[in-house]
Amino acid sequence: MNNRSWELVAEDDPLVQRVRLAFRTLIRLGYFSFQVEGIEHVPRRGRLVYAQNHSGWFPLDALFVTMALAEAHGLRRAPFFATHESALAAPLLGPFLQRFRAVPAGWFRRPERLPDEVECCGIFPEGVDGNCKPLWEAYRMQPWNRGFVRVAIARQAPIVPVAILGGEECLPVAWTVRALEPFIGSIVGLPLSLVPLPSRWKVIFHAPIHLGVSREAVKDPGYCSEVARRVQDIVQATLDREASGRTLRSLSTMVAEARRELPSVEDEDPLDAPAAPAARSGDASVR
Repeated sequence: MNNRSWELVAEDDPLVQRVRLAFRTLIRLGYFSFQVEGIEHVPRRGRLVYAQNHSGWFPLDALFVTMALAEAHGLRRAPFFATHESALAAPLLGPFLQRFRAVPAGWFRRPERLPDEVECCGIFPEGVDGNCKPLWEAYRMQPWNRGFVRVAIARQAPIVPVAILGGEECLPVAWTVRALEPFIGSIVGLPLSLVPLPSRWKVIFHAPIHLGVSREAVKDPGYCSEVARRVQDIVQATLDREASGRTLRSLSTMVAEARRELPSVEDEDPLDAPAAPAARSGDASVR
């Protein structure tokens, strides 16, 4: 898809306004609860890269991040989210996601070519593995790709780590379906419920990380991996602290402890591996 011909969503899009109103109504009625912390850390101007965890079989986490930022600083400070091309190509789903600031993940492989309207980028470094993981892995992030660091370096933008809670309970995944990947280009999370469940949402913004390096640093995989691991650790530590009293977190902890008792082969850390070519996750995708 050509990033010059792709139609970017208007700030006053009526569908976006109606959906935001509907979610605010659900919050007011108590179906959802919604808390925001750290919004004061988000700069009011300039380029940004938001890096956040990903969960739930549908990208409501992206919607809640957008709502938090739009209500505090205006929609301009909300990110355009890197989205897997297979999701954008799906009938009905693709046009719907585009209305909510979803753009092809492929754009972010050449961040210097992003349209001027894309001031803030939202990247899920877990990719589709994050929002397709089963409920017994709740609040345990999948390996991060370091592509978001390259985007930040290329755009000379600070990174804002974001922790999101609520997606695991709201849109739980019963199983990770891999059989369809050869046909649609992506794994799929099998929903435990087709209807979003009542849940407690919380979005926590951390202080921006200013890299202060030249654009040449995009060629240094060691540096990019180090920064990616630092941001990942910040987000995971927040999830560990904030989700400690949640049922699915307790379940995932028990499963993880049981697995540690079994013989296993240690996996290679993807942040230490050579930079991977553009893959199914699109480096950071929204499903």
